[in-house]
Formats: sequence, structure tokens, C-alpha cells
Amino acid sequence: MRYGLHAASALAILLVTTSTGCSSGEGGSARPSATHAAASTAAPTPSPPDLTEVIDRTRTALMTSGAAGADAPGSQGLMLVEAWPTGAAYAWETRDRRLCWASATGPGFSELSCTVEPVPVGKSRKVDPLATLFTDGWVQLFATDHQQVTSATCGGSPLEVRRVGTAGHGVRTLYAVRFPDHTKGSIALLLSHDGTTSRAALQLDDTGDRTCTAT
Repeated sequence: MRYGLHAASALAILLVTTSTGCSSGEGGSARPSATHAAASTAAPTPSPPDLTEVIDRTRTALMTSGAAGADAPGSQGLMLVEAWPTGAAYAWETRDRRLCWASATGPGFSELSCTVEPVPVGKSRKVDPLATLFTDGWVQLFATDHQQVTSATCGGSPLEVRRVGTAGHGVRTLYAVRFPDHTKGSIALLLSHDGTTSRAALQLDDTGDRTCTAT
């Protein structure tokens, strides 16, 4: 389902595997030689960057100049889609039940768009693509009604899905999937609802250097 949008812009644009090196003689147990014992040291896992300052700064910028007035968030507030060292992306539901999303960098925001009309949430289950956000990668924001995503795959390979938050009094759940670059095709979703499961395909864009095929 596609919705009409209006946009605004501001000043800134958005195992290691350890080797045990064992050797074994005929009929003997596998033991390292005293003089040729292999030693390996796993490299420490780097700590994720602290993005608190980026999130605080971009939230303030959005609430000051972008997510304001008629486009201000309702009771849910700004919902974080993704943060990276130079910016963050958000989604929110306005007080009159419209959906908005934006990427924010520097002191301002970019890519801010909102649906013109409230997004209808019916009684039936559905999956809706909502928006493409350009972050430090390529993010597809989408929603499911009356159901939850339990897993996703791209061409049979597992794909991480981020739960962003809820809208429509909790009936509609917002999710995001991220790719390193522009991706076309569709991804396969496994959904849970009322104790049962079902499958659905989420259609991506029509162009891109990478193709994701639902299997």
C-alpha cells in the first residue's frame, strides 16, 4: 500500500575460530607435541560505539524543528529505527494517527516525511512497506497489522529485523531491515498471530545493486 507524503528539510542532510593444532599418531589420542604445541589467541571483540550523544542530539534537532506542530509525535514519542556514528533515523505516529519518519544528522534533519492521511488499521492481517531511509546503509521501514515478525530471510539467508515500536493503539507494529546498499526484490517473512504462523513476502524497491529473493 502506498500513501501520499509531504516532506520537509532542514539545514543538515542525513568467531574468531580458535585452532587447537592437534596431531595424532597411529592409534594414539590427539595431543599437541610438547615442542610444537599450537597456540592461538582469539582477538578481542570490539566494543560497539557509544551512540548516546548522537541519539540525544538528533532527537533534540527533530523535536525542535522537524517533528513539531501538526507533525509532532503522539504519546509514543520518537521511535529509534537505527543509529550510527554520525546520525540516527526515527519513526513516529502523530497525534492525529499519521505516520512519520526521518533521518537526522548534524544539527538538523533530512528525509522527513509524513503520510497525509491517518494510516488505516483494519481487522485483517497485512504487511505494508512504508518508507526507504538512507542511513549509513539502506533501510526499509515496514509495518505488520495484527501479527508479529518472528524471522526473515533474503535469498534463503537469515536477515536481521529490528522491531521499532507500535502504532494504531498497539495493533500495528513497525519493523526495519537494513542492507549495506540499495536492494531490490523481496524478503520472506515468518509471522506469528493468535498462536499460529504464516508467511508473507515484503516487496522492496525495483532497482538496486543487490537483489533479495524471497524463497
